[in-house]
Amino acid sequence: MRASFRLTAVAAALTLLVTGCGTRTGATVEDRGGELALAAPFTDALALAEASKQETRKAKSFKATISRVSGATKRESTMAARYDDDASKISVTTPGIGETLEMRVVGRILYFKLPAAERARLLALIPWGRLYVDGPDPRTKVLTETLSKSIEKDSPAKQLELVEKTGSILKSEQARLGGVPVNHYFVEFDVKKQLDLFLGDEVPADRRAEIEKRLASEDLRVPAELWVNAEQLPLKMTMDRTGLRNAMGGPDTGEAEWTYTYSDWGAPVEITLPSAADVIDYTILLDRAGF
Repeated sequence: MRASFRLTAVAAALTLLVTGCGTRTGATVEDRGGELALAAPFTDALALAEASKQETRKAKSFKATISRVSGATKRESTMAARYDDDASKISVTTPGIGETLEMRVVGRILYFKLPAAERARLLALIPWGRLYVDGPDPRTKVLTETLSKSIEKDSPAKQLELVEKTGSILKSEQARLGGVPVNHYFVEFDVKKQLDLFLGDEVPADRRAEIEKRLASEDLRVPAELWVNAEQLPLKMTMDRTGLRNAMGGPDTGEAEWTYTYSDWGAPVEITLPSAADVIDYTILLDRAGF
């Protein structure tokens, strides 16, 4: 089956840390008014990523806002997630063209609001579809993978993977973000080190070959900034993808700025599922439509 639409959103999966590991520029900064002491910044991108990944895994839950600006177009997605193996739950809302796309994940079950075009294609009277991540039906495999990857690629873990595998820390400073003491890192990503992290595996082979040819003679770097609190949890990350977008070719012009903002680390996450009357197994829709 070929997926007839694609949801792009934020999402999550968080990973590891080495307490006290990595090169730092100095000693711990003094405690200020009862706040958790802010350690001196890392100087090594790998150590920073490992430290932050472990703390995100320990926290398990967060809320996120992802803003993508491309020229005059701005899209903002929201997400709430708790990652806890089969007890995981995720809610994602992303503005689409003329409608809002929504997803809910509880354990190994994925609920998604059917876009109008998909409802028309499948003659669906019910607004939500249900997929099982480990479902045996081969017709749903591509769609399930597409939706799952749309969450994963915007997760904090994936952004930290960029830092870990392609990043270099140019400089850092200690500052405040919304009143919270943070280490503010100025980073650049070497695109060629892990092109897959920037393109994903959804780009057609011929298009990918064209992009690789375009980038062959370029030393392409993506500038980024990362704000990390005293617990090594990311609070904000920005990327200027303008140079990457232009190098890849295509019709878009203007700036391409992505901003990830994270909050409520470790807080309870409540996911509101659609009512049973508003949900139908996606395989049943396929059967009824003759696919």
